[in-house]
Amino acid sequence: MPRLLSSLAVLGVLAPAVVALPVATPRADAPHPVRPAVTHLALGPAATDLPGPALRRADDGLAPTGTRSFSMVGVTWRHDPAVGTVAVQVRWRSGRAWSDWHRLGGDSDDAPDPRTGDSGPARRDGTAPLWVGHADGVQVRTTSSGVSPRDLRVELVDPGTSPADAAVGTVPRDSAAASENQPSILTRADWGADESIRRGSPSYSSTVKVGFVHHTDTANDYTMAQTPSVIRSIYAYHVQSNGWNDIGYNFLVDRFGRIWEGRYGGVTRAVVGAHTGGFNTDSFGTSLIGTFATVAPPAATLTALEHLFAWKLGASYRDPLGRATLISAGGGYGPDPAGAPHTFQVISGHRDASYTSCPGDAAYARLGSIRTAVASYLGSAFTNPSVSSTRVPVGSTTPVTVTAGVRNAPAWTLAITTPAGATVRSWSGSAGQSVSASWDLTDASGAAVPVGPYLLTLSGQSAGGDSALPWSTTVVVGSPQVPKGAWMSPRHYSTRFAPRPSPSP
Repeated sequence: MPRLLSSLAVLGVLAPAVVALPVATPRADAPHPVRPAVTHLALGPAATDLPGPALRRADDGLAPTGTRSFSMVGVTWRHDPAVGTVAVQVRWRSGRAWSDWHRLGGDSDDAPDPRTGDSGPARRDGTAPLWVGHADGVQVRTTSSGVSPRDLRVELVDPGTSPADAAVGTVPRDSAAASENQPSILTRADWGADESIRRGSPSYSSTVKVGFVHHTDTANDYTMAQTPSVIRSIYAYHVQSNGWNDIGYNFLVDRFGRIWEGRYGGVTRAVVGAHTGGFNTDSFGTSLIGTFATVAPPAATLTALEHLFAWKLGASYRDPLGRATLISAGGGYGPDPAGAPHTFQVISGHRDASYTSCPGDAAYARLGSIRTAVASYLGSAFTNPSVSSTRVPVGSTTPVTVTAGVRNAPAWTLAITTPAGATVRSWSGSAGQSVSASWDLTDASGAAVPVGPYLLTLSGQSAGGDSALPWSTTVVVGSPQVPKGAWMSPRHYSTRFAPRPSPSP
């Protein structure tokens, strides 16, 4: 039988709270950092019933606590893997009216990997935060099974305001700095991130293998102008309530089809987030802003998500219809112990990795059509290219072999060049399902190549003229390391999109 742990009534105007002030005051229409304010209110010991909305002393002896207005609410507790299932309900007061009771979802749904910067002593577990728009009072009730959580707190978030919020993403922006075919991504500066509350430095994976789809489990009725405030609230909750270094998601997509940069570190890089506990390395997490348990994500949201995944996965040569293996970091978020391999679909839902309902039944049901749409955007592409060895001794009789999967069967060429750009060897072929080409460390005349680094570049083009994103790597012959100043592989940030079919229903 679940046990009633605690209850609290929080009503406005009795106690002062920190006023959310902008860090800077540039012209009103320019996005600028906005400082959020989070009020932490301790939940008292177990109670037998809930206090009513009237301003009176609670039955558990907890004196009424006042607070200024807030826009997001959640409940957190001290991190403890032994804590059982925690159920939280909340209602809030706006003016004189009280809302119905709402369940707070996401009991530790989004989480950092163990032994990371986000998993330090300040870390707390908790519910997903709930966007309420504007409120001046709140009631919370919690029950749990198993080990009870300790140090329960109600978290009230005021994201602050900015006149710039109403204009963000409504007019075209200069995207000259964006990489080719990168969808428009609104930056942290656009949503008013206060970088002073972010902690530590970002961590990076060596590649991206899997993209996880999430939902924020917040309200669906936010306006375009409110979206920056919603993201600022989630940011403040993750940092100041959960104790993480930064917002957990790498990207967020709103109901209007706008893509937003989440975690700091660069949208083109493989930034390690705190979104899929145990599997944050070699993956990225994108959260749809809203709750999609029974309501399907809007078409504009799905289309934006598909563009984002086509670009991000295509830049890492992943097949959106394929699978990839990640190594679990453990943490008890799912069935996989630390060190265990887990093979995911390249586009997966959060629930595929953890004990969670995220991204909601209605969103999860769309993953099949999302994968198909992402694949159609990619057009001709190489997938999972690799080389058998990047360092070989002089006189080796073992060839260096390049392999890759393909999509839309491009005619391909493998070229081997020196750091100065001179061609040493090249091969061409027509790909069926894969590419396999071997180099025996000789030049076109059959002579052994000198010691040094060599660039191997795989390129391809379909009969219709659709070019696959080239892939390249360096192979060093007869040297333990690349000499200082030698050629190094260029960075690729783009992918080709095929014509987009009609949006999936």
